[in-house]
Amino acid sequence: MFRYQTIILALLPFLSCGFQTSMQTRKVSKTKCFAENAVDRRQLIQSIAAGTALSPLFQKREASAAPPIAIIAEELGYFPVTNKAGETVYVPAKVRRKSSEQSIKLAQYLKSIGAVMYGAYWCPHCSHQKELFGSEAWQTVPYIECSTNGFYYNAQKVAEAKNNIEGFPTWHFPNNKKGKDWVSGEMPLERIVSLSGYKGGFDVTLEGPEVKPSSGSCA
Repeated sequence: MFRYQTIILALLPFLSCGFQTSMQTRKVSKTKCFAENAVDRRQLIQSIAAGTALSPLFQKREASAAPPIAIIAEELGYFPVTNKAGETVYVPAKVRRKSSEQSIKLAQYLKSIGAVMYGAYWCPHCSHQKELFGSEAWQTVPYIECSTNGFYYNAQKVAEAKNNIEGFPTWHFPNNKKGKDWVSGEMPLERIVSLSGYKGGFDVTLEGPEVKPSSGSCA
């Protein structure tokens, strides 16, 4: 600490907007002098502090504000939070689309039969599957987070199902009469209706033009 104070005291004569001789020779404005001397001072300080522990203190650092959580969530589909253990984990972005009445009824039915979707916070197919249901309906659908870095990670549930999960999302439809209890991949809601045995009726056209079902899964 004493060494740092000695170096700083040695630099004090150069920290004013001085360099009077240089000012008189160049005959520049005070404002310009201040700007130029600020650069001169930084270069001087860096050269003297080089090789000491002080040098990192004078390195130029670009200032950048952290983007709002909403922007991070929109771009990535998830955002970081700190859990009770002080670890950084990730929370999926909220579902934005409004649910139709029929998708809400489908979600309620899936919950009643014990259907579950297994997914990961970082999986774009999982995010899109949630959007197909819409915000209100998705709040009802049973979901298991499979990524160890996910805020809602459930180690016990994942261990019980890991041999049946080939990719994300993976759906489990208990006692499925078609022999497909476990189905991997993003699916349009009408296929979920078929696989789950839902009899309430489902009109795809009521879901709106913004809904564009796709297929695929994340490994």
